[in-house]
Amino acid sequence: MSAPIDHHFIPAFFLAQWADGSGKLVEYTIKHDKVIAKPVGPRATGYEQHLYSFPELPPDAAHFLEAVFFNYADRVAADALRNHLSAAPAPWTTELISAWSRFVIALHLRHPDAMPELRAAAKSVWDGGGDAYQTQYEAIRKPEDPPTFDEYLAARDPLTAIKVSVNMIVKVFDNEILGKHLNNMTWGVIDVGHSPYRFLLSDRAAVFANLNNADGVAYLPIGPTKLFVAINSPDRLQQLRKLPPRDIVHNSNRFLVGRARRFVWAHDQSQSAFISKHMSQRMEPTPLFPNIGLP
Repeated sequence: MSAPIDHHFIPAFFLAQWADGSGKLVEYTIKHDKVIAKPVGPRATGYEQHLYSFPELPPDAAHFLEAVFFNYADRVAADALRNHLSAAPAPWTTELISAWSRFVIALHLRHPDAMPELRAAAKSVWDGGGDAYQTQYEAIRKPEDPPTFDEYLAARDPLTAIKVSVNMIVKVFDNEILGKHLNNMTWGVIDVGHSPYRFLLSDRAAVFANLNNADGVAYLPIGPTKLFVAINSPDRLQQLRKLPPRDIVHNSNRFLVGRARRFVWAHDQSQSAFISKHMSQRMEPTPLFPNIGLP
């Protein structure tokens, strides 16, 4: 079986929620300062070739992030999404809860503009620990061992640094602290079916705000008429449900479309004028994660 080439930073199962009866959704991009709309299938957009590859590793390990980690994570997240959208959801198991939290967090981190930051941060952590590793090595070094830890590793496994980087990045996507917090928040799905407008999706779709405060919230559109919300305070979720559906859609669309970096997706082209006006007008500054801390 060949290694996957197209690495989706917005998984196809998720994009499929915006598809019409023909299986297509509308992809919006900016080319030559003009917003272009194009019908596409869910697998034909939201990806970059070899995005999560580590070509320094052997073929069976070079695509671990896409072929193993995200393959499992997205597959279980798809089950969790079906639960959110179902009129009669199955019981929320620990695996499903954690899978959904992992998906929302990873969706925020796995963007093509963020991956170079994660790779550089992992390398920096490894390089920065050189003196400490050398000290520990000297404490256990045998007479027949080489004088430096780098030489020892080069003889044992010259790919150690890359393997450690992959493991560090996996731990960022599978963030234990943030994941536990999200697991314990109050979850809900807000239905805006009565709004004249529909939710739009962008490549910067997962939103986190004030998570350490009582009014902390995370949200993500999960379909044209559904919004996933996680709230620290159950009372605040009830307040959000009372807002006019039109306002909820408008506020979400303006924020997500404004910070789109590459794509906006829609169920149809009825909001093209809105997208043309707001797309990428409020992008986050780079680096996207200036304070990223790798374990």
